[in-house]
Amino acid sequence: MEPLRDAKSRSSPKTEPVLVFQLPFDAASMQPSDCERESVFLDQLQGGIVLKTFSLRGRLGRLRYFLFTVAVIAIAAAAIFVLTRLPTLPGTRQAFSLVQGLVALTYLLAIIASLCLMARRLHDFDQSGWWTLSVFVLHLVYSYYEAVGSLTATILMGIFLLAVHLAIILTPGSKNPNRFGEVPSSAGALV
Repeated sequence: MEPLRDAKSRSSPKTEPVLVFQLPFDAASMQPSDCERESVFLDQLQGGIVLKTFSLRGRLGRLRYFLFTVAVIAIAAAAIFVLTRLPTLPGTRQAFSLVQGLVALTYLLAIIASLCLMARRLHDFDQSGWWTLSVFVLHLVYSYYEAVGSLTATILMGIFLLAVHLAIILTPGSKNPNRFGEVPSSAGALV
């Protein structure tokens, strides 16, 4: 015979608590958690490559960084070319303002995508993605010198920026997993 149980224990069997939300980092060590490293959610989405372009998680190898950066520049340039060629009615400020707003949005998205890609590339050789902000500041300084018309400073800043970008592209990544994730898949795989 089965021992008698109270009504409460018969109606609700013991269940494990359900994890509803997991932090993207381990609170004790402040290191990325497994859920952050894997980013399974982004892989399952259709168009995951577009979303991964704006991700700050993981690592990005040299070839993929170069190709994604070229793609971002090409897409932004094509969008701006099309937007600036849109026929606007003469005398309509609203249409002109809309085109200007869309061009500004395109520039902003291209800058954000480029900074995210650079952060992931820096992660590949075990550097903090925060160094991306220093490169952004260098670009702002370059733009300032160009705007004020200082030819010598513009040329020197341009050469320095070229050297920084070449270093980011050409520096080999860590051969082993680092604090930012596993080694990116080989370049022979689907880019």
